[in-house]
Amino acid sequence: METSYTLPRQAFDLLVEALGDKNKAEKFASAMESAIEAINDNTARAVIEKKELAKSELKDELKKELVTREVFEERFNVVDEKFKSLNFKLNIFIAIALAALTFANPTFVALIEKLF
Repeated sequence: METSYTLPRQAFDLLVEALGDKNKAEKFASAMESAIEAINDNTARAVIEKKELAKSELKDELKKELVTREVFEERFNVVDEKFKSLNFKLNIFIAIALAALTFANPTFVALIEKLF
């Protein structure tokens, strides 16, 4: 990020007028430009460092708050297995309930007695 700062022409003209010498004004302007560039560079570095720090802190916070894909898939598989087990048990219950209702029906019992 190599940008050089140049003192505006009006400011340079004011320096020439105040110092009364163009050479002294150029040296002073050069020193000012170097100081401003150093400040800009330091500011840019500080902003980059703070940005990286904020990024790192945000990433850490998100890791604490959010579930990773692997953990989600692992938990989802556990829940999926539980649902499969529950579905199987429910199917067995329905079959037993239908059998019980069928055998508890007096008409069905009478039909069975006539057949056997």
